[in-house]
Amino acid sequence: MQAQELLAKARRVRLPGHGPADAVMAGQYRSAFRGSGMEFEESREYAPGDDAGALDWKVTARMGRPFVKRFREERERTVMLAVDVSRSMADAAPGGPPLAEAAAVAACALALGAAASRDRVGLVLFSDRVEAFVPPGKGPGRAVAVAHALAGTTPAGTGTDPGPAMALLAAALAHRSVVFVFSDFLGQGFAAPLGRLARRHEVAAVLLAGPGAGILPPYGLLTVSDLETGARATLDCGDPAARTRYAAARTTRREALLAGLRAAGADLLELPADAPPDAALTAFFHRRGRGGRVGKSRLRGA
Repeated sequence: MQAQELLAKARRVRLPGHGPADAVMAGQYRSAFRGSGMEFEESREYAPGDDAGALDWKVTARMGRPFVKRFREERERTVMLAVDVSRSMADAAPGGPPLAEAAAVAACALALGAAASRDRVGLVLFSDRVEAFVPPGKGPGRAVAVAHALAGTTPAGTGTDPGPAMALLAAALAHRSVVFVFSDFLGQGFAAPLGRLARRHEVAAVLLAGPGAGILPPYGLLTVSDLETGARATLDCGDPAARTRYAAARTTRREALLAGLRAAGADLLELPADAPPDAALTAFFHRRGRGGRVGKSRLRGA
């Protein structure tokens, strides 16, 4: 997919009841990630219509009447997009797009939103190494640069090791930032580098999944292979015991993956590869905007 086609698809991303990504996405993530871009300004007396969740309990107790905290937005923030481009991300269901394409469209939509909001946006592509890096910058041209890197990078690595990419981001991001990590998370070793990054930044793990992932045919021999190592095994789909073992192994792996991401302090966004990202992004932003996020709020000065 060429960069212009990618940009066109990203601009068609719409949030239900709203407009295109470059007009609305910025406000959505700004609200959802306000903990990384708001600074305490003052406490003032409560007025009808104020957010009760912003009550300043210490001042309220001292003054004997309700006060609320006021925050002001920092002049800019940084949104970093880390996209897994390892071999397994080329996986696709029959007739469906590769996981990598779904990740690229969603990442590009976020880049457009950041640019429209006059925030800084950057990109790192990784496999078992750093494949490409677009330093964070401002303006529509930076979103275009992100699209060109997503569309024009041919990965040299085949496996998955997020460590070098996460270390690069930790070194490159001097101030608290929002980091989206797009991957199928099939590789090992995500928890530790994500955890280190989440100590200073807001990290969202974007889990890509293809349609019908894990669904076996009712009968026959099925050869399954590891897309990164090439290892193969044969599964008898007509054997109830084999089907049970397969389902149990997938469930165990998924539970371990989600537990590892939660323990690392990363929020989770599940993104289906066979559908536009609109609904998944909307649900994620709304949940975060209501305070449904991992860890405690990190509003400085509060």
